[in-house]
Amino acid sequence: MLGETDEFSEILKTGFPMYLLIAIPLLLVMSPVCPANAAHEFTVYRAQQYSLQGATYGSKSSIINLEARSLKTWSNRSRHCVFVLMDNFTTEEYEQIASGSGALVLVIPPAPYTLEQQNTMQEIEQTILLSDTSIPIYIINWTTEVDNLMKDLADSKIIDENASSAAKAFINSVSANGYQIVVSANKPVLQQNIAISTIQGQLIGYGFQDKLPSILVVAHYDSFGLAPELSYGADSNGSGAAILLLLAKILSRVYAEKNRPKYNVMFILSGGGKLNYIGSKNWIEQQMEKSNTLQDVSFVLCLDSLGSEKNIYGHVSKPPKDDSKMGNFMNELNSNLGEYGLKIIHKKINLGSDTLAWEHERYSIRRLPAFTLSSLKSHKNNSRRSILDTSETLDSKIVYRNAQIIAKTLVAHLYDYNTSETPKINVDFESLRTSLDLLVLQPRSSQIIAQKNHPLVDNLFSLMSKYLKDVNVSHLTAEKVDPQFSFHTVTRATLQVYSVKPAVFDLILTLAIAVYLTIVYFFIQFVPVVYDLYIGTSTPEPVISLPKKNNRKEKQR
Repeated sequence: MLGETDEFSEILKTGFPMYLLIAIPLLLVMSPVCPANAAHEFTVYRAQQYSLQGATYGSKSSIINLEARSLKTWSNRSRHCVFVLMDNFTTEEYEQIASGSGALVLVIPPAPYTLEQQNTMQEIEQTILLSDTSIPIYIINWTTEVDNLMKDLADSKIIDENASSAAKAFINSVSANGYQIVVSANKPVLQQNIAISTIQGQLIGYGFQDKLPSILVVAHYDSFGLAPELSYGADSNGSGAAILLLLAKILSRVYAEKNRPKYNVMFILSGGGKLNYIGSKNWIEQQMEKSNTLQDVSFVLCLDSLGSEKNIYGHVSKPPKDDSKMGNFMNELNSNLGEYGLKIIHKKINLGSDTLAWEHERYSIRRLPAFTLSSLKSHKNNSRRSILDTSETLDSKIVYRNAQIIAKTLVAHLYDYNTSETPKINVDFESLRTSLDLLVLQPRSSQIIAQKNHPLVDNLFSLMSKYLKDVNVSHLTAEKVDPQFSFHTVTRATLQVYSVKPAVFDLILTLAIAVYLTIVYFFIQFVPVVYDLYIGTSTPEPVISLPKKNNRKEKQR
């Protein structure tokens, strides 16, 4: 009997059943809970990350490997990737997520938008743009697949507040399906060899060039928004830059005539407009040091956001006198606007602020008469720094109408309002459309175009060279030590979505496997002992032995 016990123990400890029992939980752990073909890929755009005048802004991270949650189901007790619609998001909710979550994905809802939706989304943009957070923030366009994902997250039972009991809520959390979000982007690093370009060209008036008064027409051509790859800046400031190019074309024909004006007109397409107008600042400093361009300036005309409304506002730091060159121009423009008129808005320069309100303030600081024409009443209008400022929201007819009025007023001023000498001008709509398409159909954030030989800068240089003389480009580069501005890499990435079980399911599965293996271990160790005890305590049946026959005696008988 002892041999049978040893044989049974040997089978349990080293035989095939033991390997089978261990292999089963290993296969459960190694095999995916949900099939791999449930994964989806989306193109996402990382939020701004830049520094300006020593202050850092935007999102510092780019890598995500977290469980997805909706705005209602995420918890600050663990790190999650929160998906939220931009038009259903508040500043307070963003601050909570930025301080207690792992990542944020903002979904741009499908257009068209109501005014309330626009205000909500633009307010969130400005909040994030002015913040400095360590969590990765991405923006994704709405699609059917994204919408289905958002619905699944909203209906998820991972956190079921409506469960009838705690046990029911626990069962729901274990049985629910979740999503794992993975963004395997490179770590953001400082962009190298960046430069903000400013393009200038001029038309020379009749007479001695150095003794003629000058008029400066200025517009910044870059854009700004929550994500560099989504910042098209159609109105701000694609419309202003397009009007500047159209004015250059119109005046080039005027200056080609024999009776050309007695003014020099300089056109400046500046870079870094939304970065506190550092392109204009650098250009002014260069002119102060190297040339006499700014010695006799009649006025500086800045163009900004002229495609949203028919109303035109004249923003000034100091109201002009009626008999000044600048005052005469604004009065003539007021007459040409007819029933709408020119509305003057006076705002003093706040030297204590880190940023300026309008580009003309860069020139006003240098005591040059300057003003900005814009369809926006206030510099605080959030549409000036928004990814919602696209070509779909721009009315090219309004841009064309405003361009006609400004061109007519400027030509009349160049001839001192002498109607007999003022030539008739033709404002070409197709030329305006060509310039608008060049500008507003591509993102123009400074992070993207901050290169000396960027195609957009080259194209703008070529256009200005057709109409103007002495066209050149000045570059503002970031210093290596204490840079005035800096940008970071990684502006877009690929977001992968995997269908998985929630983390609590993994925990329960791990505990179940551990309990299972423990039971198997003790079964293998103690069953032989129990078997031996059972054999030892059982009563053996008596053995009856029969007497052997004595064959020998029988033979003798």
